[in-house]
Amino acid sequence: MRKQTLLIVDRDCLFRRQLIDEVKQNQYPAIFWEASNGLEALRYIDALQPDVMFISVRLPGINGFEVLDRTEHLPAVVLTSECTTDAAKAFEYDAVDYLLKPFTTKRLQMSLQKLWCKNNDITDPLQDKAALYPRRILVEKGNRLTCIPVSEITHLKADKDYTWIFTLHNESFLSTQGIGQLMQKLDPQQFLRIHRSYIVNLDHLKELYKDIHKTFITLPNNVELNVSRNYLPAIKELMY
Repeated sequence: MRKQTLLIVDRDCLFRRQLIDEVKQNQYPAIFWEASNGLEALRYIDALQPDVMFISVRLPGINGFEVLDRTEHLPAVVLTSECTTDAAKAFEYDAVDYLLKPFTTKRLQMSLQKLWCKNNDITDPLQDKAALYPRRILVEKGNRLTCIPVSEITHLKADKDYTWIFTLHNESFLSTQGIGQLMQKLDPQQFLRIHRSYIVNLDHLKELYKDIHKTFITLPNNVELNVSRNYLPAIKELMY
């Protein structure tokens, strides 16, 4: 099995070392290189022509997007960031994935799976299953239909026989379908039901905390949702 050249670009040395350890634990075959800023990354990309690159959006000197704009060799890219505001732009650069720090081992495994399949031109059974789920959905807005990337959905809220869909851009759309119908159309690896009235996108989950007898999660745009006791086991499976 050929080892891939993997370049990690991040200003935080500790983060780079931790990421390398995580990737090794997942038995991803790679030769690792590190860079701490954008200009250094450009030199490494030109010299090494890596197969894979994890690159932070926020870098000293020039940022991650500027690095991708300037380089001629473009490896399979996973962009990392501490905030969600860069997510939409990340996919304009055909990024394989976008990781929000701090990310879980399970979330990293998903990224590595996508990278391996992309660089080896193979189809993974899990990816085949994911392909059954739409990347975009159409919802009504006035007398028009608006296209929403599923990756930008933060959560869904039941409203009787209808469902409110909320996005990273603090927008909300009312779907004529019930929350149960929508749940069947969404990838269960990405969307989790935490309450009979709520479904959340795990990619945008920020925090989980307890307040006396209740458990809450926080999402972008200062959203705070109560986790129903019946759905707590599914949440606990995410804990490491």
